[in-house]
Amino acid sequence: MPETAATDPTASDRAELAAFVDRLAAAGSDRNTALAHAEVRRVIAAGAPPPGLRRLAEALAASVTELPPPRRPSDEPVPLVEAMRATPLAVLDRDDPASVAAAVAALVADGHRVVVTATDAAALSAVRDALPPDAARRSLDRIPALAPAELRELRRLLAGATPARRARADQELPPPEAVPPPEAVAELCALVTRVSTAPPAEGTERLPALLDDLDPTRRAAVVALAAAVTGAVAALPPRDRHPWAWRLLPDLVHNTHGAVDDLLTDAAAAVRELEAARPGPPVTVTGRLPEDAADLLRRFLGYLDGGGRARAYFRPAAQREVDPLLARLDVGGRRPESAADVRRVLAHLGTAARLRRVDELCTGLGIAPPRTEAELVELAGELEAVVGAARAVCALRHDLLFLAPQSPMAVPDLDSALRTAAAILAVQERGAVLQTCGRLDRMADDLAGRTPVRAITPEHVRAVAALRERDAAGYADAVAAFGAARREIRDETRCRALLATLAGAAPRLAEAWAGPDDDPDATPGPFGLVAFIATERLLAALPPPDSADVVVVHRAGGLGMERLLLAAVAPRLVATGAPTGPVEPAADLLGVLRRAAAPVVDGAADRVRA
Repeated sequence: MPETAATDPTASDRAELAAFVDRLAAAGSDRNTALAHAEVRRVIAAGAPPPGLRRLAEALAASVTELPPPRRPSDEPVPLVEAMRATPLAVLDRDDPASVAAAVAALVADGHRVVVTATDAAALSAVRDALPPDAARRSLDRIPALAPAELRELRRLLAGATPARRARADQELPPPEAVPPPEAVAELCALVTRVSTAPPAEGTERLPALLDDLDPTRRAAVVALAAAVTGAVAALPPRDRHPWAWRLLPDLVHNTHGAVDDLLTDAAAAVRELEAARPGPPVTVTGRLPEDAADLLRRFLGYLDGGGRARAYFRPAAQREVDPLLARLDVGGRRPESAADVRRVLAHLGTAARLRRVDELCTGLGIAPPRTEAELVELAGELEAVVGAARAVCALRHDLLFLAPQSPMAVPDLDSALRTAAAILAVQERGAVLQTCGRLDRMADDLAGRTPVRAITPEHVRAVAALRERDAAGYADAVAAFGAARREIRDETRCRALLATLAGAAPRLAEAWAGPDDDPDATPGPFGLVAFIATERLLAALPPPDSADVVVVHRAGGLGMERLLLAAVAPRLVATGAPTGPVEPAADLLGVLRRAAAPVVDGAADRVRA
C-alpha cells in the first residue's frame, strides 16, 4: 500500500473500497461489467466513493465477525419505506409484478428517486405496467436530463411552494436602487404632518395674499425678519425666572426705556474689564479715597509717562499731592508708584464706578443688582437677548408697515408682532409643505412606473399608496416586505425555469410534480420518480452521483456477484426474489445480501422479517 494510504485514513478507506470493487468485478467478464468497474474506480479515485457500495462493503465486513441473526417473523408489520429508512439494504421476497410495483409506488410516494433494473426486459415492462396511476405518471425510461443538483433544487422549490408564491410567477419589483430610502421618506412625511392646519391668527388673515404678491427676494427678506423675531424671543430667559425681561421688552419695542441701552453698555463693559484685569495683580483700597482720586492718579501717571520718577527726597509737586492717596492703595502687596501700577489702580477705580452705575440703573429699572461676577455675566447676556429681541421686533414692525403700498399691516404691540412672525413662518412652511407633497407624489409616480401594472406586487402597491398618503410607517413596512417578495419571485422564476427544462425531457413527470393547473391551492407532490432501465444499459453508463435514492434490482436470484456494482447507482439497494437455502456465502447477488444481514420484506403481508 502506498505511504499515503497508510497514513491517511480517508485514502486507506478508498483503497479498501477499491479492492472490494475489484473483487466484485472479477466475478464477471462482460464488457458492461468492465465499463461499470472503470467508472466506479474513477469516482473513488476522485474522492467521491459511491455510498451504496461503501455501505454494502461495511455490512459484509461486519458479517465476517458476526453471524447473521436468526430470521423470524416480526411482531408488527413494517412497510418497505420504513425498512429503507433503517437500513440501506433490503430483499423483497416476492418478485411478481404487482408486489414489486406496489413496493416501488410506496417508495415514489415517499419522495424517493427510484431506479428499477432487470436483465429481463419483459419482466421490467410488466412491473411498469402494474404501477398505480399516480406512480405511472412519475415513471420514465431514463433518469431525467437535469443535473442532479438542479433536480434536487427543483424538488426543494416545489416542496416549498405556496399559493402566494405561485402567484409571484409574473410579478416584478423595482430594483433596490430605485426604491426611495424609508429614512428619507420619513423626514419628508414628518415635515408634512408637523405643519399646523389651524386657522390663521387674528389680524394675519391678509398675510398669505400679501406674501404671494411679493417677489422672491422681498419675500425672503420678510421671512428672515420673522425668523429673527422668533429666534430672538426664544433666546429670552424664562418668563417665570426673569419676569423683568418680558416686562421691559414691550417698552423697548416702543423705545420708552433708553436706560436699558445704558445698562447693557455698562454691564457688557464691566464684564470685559473684569476679564481683562483677572491676570493682573489684585488692587486693595485700605482707606477712604478722596472724590478727585482719579484726577490725582491721572496727573501722577502723566508725570511718570513724561519721564518723571518717584523720589524719596525733594519730591515733585505731582508726587507730593498724590502721596496721601497712594498710601491707601495696595497693588499686589506693594505701594503703587510705577506707571503700570497706577494704570492698574485707575482701571480698578473705573470698573468700580461702572459697577456702581450698573447697580443704580438696575434699581431704577426694577432689576435685582448683580452680587457676583457670574451674576453680572448672566445679566449682560440677558440684557443683550432682550435688546436683540426688541430690535428684531422693531425691524419687523417697520418692514410690515411698508409691505404693500395699498395694504400696510399695522403691528401695534409685541403680542401682535409675535403672532405675525409666527404666521409668516407658517405661510412659508406651508409653501415648503406643498413642495414636499409634490416631491412625495413624484416619488410615488416614479415608483409606480418602475414595473408594468400587470406585474406589480401587493407590496409595491402598498408602498406607492403609503407615499401618496404620507404614511412613513406604512411605507417602511411595505419596503421591508420587498426582501421576502424578491426571494419568492426569484424562487418561483427559478422553479418555473427548471420545471420547463424537465418538461422538455419528461412532460408527464413535470406535470405530476407541478400539480393541477386548475387548483392553485392544491398541495403539489410527491416529488418522487421511477426510471426503468435495463441492467446492461445501466452498467454501461452509470448515472452521476446523487442521481437516485434507491436502486431496485428485479429478479435478482441467480445474478452474479459482479451485479452488486449496481449498488453504485444509489445509496440504498433493494433486490426482489425469494431467497432459498441456508445462510451461507453464495456466489449470487441474493446470497451476498443475505450474508450482509439485509432484512427481508414480505411483499404479500407488507411485513419485515429480521
